[in-house]
Amino acid sequence: MYTEDHEKFIKRCIELAQEALDTGDNPFGSVVVKDNEIIAEARNSSLHDDITDHAEIIAMRKAKQVLGTSDLSGCILYSNCEPCPMCSFMMREQKIKEVVFALRTPHMGGYSRWDILQDEGLTRYAPVFSTPPNIIAGVLEKEAAEQFEKAGWTIHKI
Repeated sequence: MYTEDHEKFIKRCIELAQEALDTGDNPFGSVVVKDNEIIAEARNSSLHDDITDHAEIIAMRKAKQVLGTSDLSGCILYSNCEPCPMCSFMMREQKIKEVVFALRTPHMGGYSRWDILQDEGLTRYAPVFSTPPNIIAGVLEKEAAEQFEKAGWTIHKI
């Protein structure tokens, strides 16, 4: 269910994405929330550091450090853009309970293009992969799309 809290956390993701743009990186931001509190946040740094340093992966790494566990089953991950396949697999392994994002990426997404986030077949590999997280897509989609377009990124619609 879409809530005002979802909007608040997606707004923070959009702010983080702008910070990434301002440093010359790709416009992605992510936060991990537990009990309605941000416990970790990150912006993309894959162009400056490691190519795997997507905002979602960095945020999950930080959340694991804060919680002292790799089990993030009590957490919601927010992103200004649909997670890619790499990030989606990591979310399933870290047992994220809900994924909320603004923009769909039908050409690259781990939900719209390759259904990793909702793939029931992965659950047979428990305890490595969790049950599919709840997905809420399209939260503040217009605002996120405007940021991408201002940055010169093409938005591909379904």
